[in-house]
Amino acid sequence: MKFFVFLGAPGSGKGTQAQNLVSSNANPLLHISTGQLIRDEINCGTELGCQLKEKTNTGGLVSDTDIFDVLAKKLATVMHKEIVILDGFPRTLNQAALLKEFVEKTGNTIEKVVYFSIADAALVDRLAGRFTCGHCGAVYHNHHNAPKVSGVCDFCGSHDFHVRQDDTKEIIEKRLSVFHAETEPLVSYYEALGVLFKLDASQSVESIKETLLKNISL
Repeated sequence: MKFFVFLGAPGSGKGTQAQNLVSSNANPLLHISTGQLIRDEINCGTELGCQLKEKTNTGGLVSDTDIFDVLAKKLATVMHKEIVILDGFPRTLNQAALLKEFVEKTGNTIEKVVYFSIADAALVDRLAGRFTCGHCGAVYHNHHNAPKVSGVCDFCGSHDFHVRQDDTKEIIEKRLSVFHAETEPLVSYYEALGVLFKLDASQSVESIKETLLKNISL
């Protein structure tokens, strides 16, 4: 199994681009959004899900151990896949160490880490208009990335959409602050390992997709 890590602040476009690659690529790609895994756990109403709900609704980060346990449970069911795109993990240096240990133990590789770089002001604008498909988790925006058919998900055809509770201006700013403190150090970490590709995430959705296809080998 080959891992591609999509790294970037909330709203930088990681999830949208991962979904686009999965839907348009002939290779058997799997997109794993740790954010979606957490939301699924919350929706199941488990004890862990209740704890995660309290943290995510206030803009905090889930503990490294909790999120890795959720991710590892998912990975155990998809080890037959050739390529996995991780969206939202790792978020801390400790999570990066957990992922490195897992990859080495299972004989897999981290092929590339794509860093979606974009200014905070643009991210606040993006997140404030964001909504997701309640069925498959596809991410949309009122102005920048609306569904092709209004009210219908491009990927699964669902009519069920939701605005996330943590997409308010105050919580967005807190999440960005947490990102800079906890996640941004991963840029230097993966750059030192020689697997980092920096991407200008302020481009259009289509331009970013073209740039990705030119610079990573799926």
